[in-house]
Amino acid sequence: MTSFDKWLEQDITAYEGRHDDLIFQAPALYRLMTAVLDDPRLPGRMRPIIIAAIAYFVLPYDVMPEEIYGPYGYLDDIFLCALVADRVSREVGSDEILTDNWDGEGEIKALINEVLASEAALIGDNRAKILHYLGYEHMQDIGLAKADGK
Repeated sequence: MTSFDKWLEQDITAYEGRHDDLIFQAPALYRLMTAVLDDPRLPGRMRPIIIAAIAYFVLPYDVMPEEIYGPYGYLDDIFLCALVADRVSREVGSDEILTDNWDGEGEIKALINEVLASEAALIGDNRAKILHYLGYEHMQDIGLAKADGK
C-alpha cells in the first residue's frame, strides 16, 4: 500500500500551471504535519488542529476538491497547513519545531510566509469556508483567529 504522501506526489507529478511551485510542496507539507504531530515539543492543545490539517488533506471533498480542480485543488490544503504551521511556531515560541521536521525544498518559514501573504491569490475568499469546514469555531481555545488577526 502506498503512503498518502507518495500517492500525493504521483497525483501532482505532471501538473504544470498556476502556483505549481507551491503545489509541488504539498507532499512535504503533509509530512510536516504528521511529523509535528509526533514531536514532543508540540503543545497538547495544538494536536486537534494538526489532526484536522492532516484530515483535510485526505478528505476528497473539501472546499476546493481535487476531483474538480485537479492538483490546483491542493491550494486550500497548502494554505491550511501554512496557517497551522505558523500557529504552531508561535505557540512553541520558535521555528525549530518546523525546521527540524521539514524535508521539503527551501526554508519552511519562507514558504509559510509566502503562502500566507498570497492568501487571496491562492484561495480567494474561501478562508472562512475552510475554517468552518474544520469546525474551527469549536476550537477557539487554540487561538487560531487571534494569532493571524482574523
